[in-house]
Amino acid sequence: MMTILFDLYKIITTELQKLKNCKILWAIPTIFVIPNFLVFLIYAINPKYPIVVWQDYFLTPVMLINLLVGIGFFALLTGFIFSREYQEHMINNLFTYPISRSNFFVGKLIVMLIIIAVTLLASFVLSILSGFILKHEPLTTIVVFEYLKVYLLMIIMHFALVPIVAQLSISKRNIIPPIILGICAMVLNLIILNTPFNTIFPWTIPAIFSPHEGGRSFTNYPLGIFTLLATFVIGIVLSLNSLKRDVH
Repeated sequence: MMTILFDLYKIITTELQKLKNCKILWAIPTIFVIPNFLVFLIYAINPKYPIVVWQDYFLTPVMLINLLVGIGFFALLTGFIFSREYQEHMINNLFTYPISRSNFFVGKLIVMLIIIAVTLLASFVLSILSGFILKHEPLTTIVVFEYLKVYLLMIIMHFALVPIVAQLSISKRNIIPPIILGICAMVLNLIILNTPFNTIFPWTIPAIFSPHEGGRSFTNYPLGIFTLLATFVIGIVLSLNSLKRDVH
């Protein structure tokens, strides 16, 4: 057990160190800066919004992340992390290390969880700070904890989508298919959001299960939970199977 934990620690620290030296790291702030900056501008220059109403102010970044920015960016980052060794022709060296392939996979998953958590929590903090700059109503602890729970749930839901994208990266050994998947998911989100199929398409579920405008009055939560859980489990099983069959 201790050996496995030590192996995971080495994998996680190595992956984070590799990310520090990559230009893609600079794209991470865009996921929480852009949505919050757009909302800040709307409230700053539009007389229609003379005062920050916190429920509405927090709502828009959540919708933008769940429908568009988060879906596309996390797919891109997952594709990069899981396909990098293939694209740089380092996979042969990677599989010669005395660490199991499943541990490599789990370690990369944990790295994605860390990135998603840090990114989304940073978005929440930035929403609060930017709102304080403008004229605002009193911010109550009830609203803060309500949206903190929203962001924590978003972390779980977006992470549940990672393994299936990782499988695509591993099987195709390229970052392009995950990018295409992310773009298609964003487009389909806008189409499927207000249809009865919104809890069948896994990439729509983060938006459906979070506060959003213009949604259907009824949401099939059990079906959505099943869809997301099935996507997570199937993604892990297929990814591990692809790794074990990958002979170099």
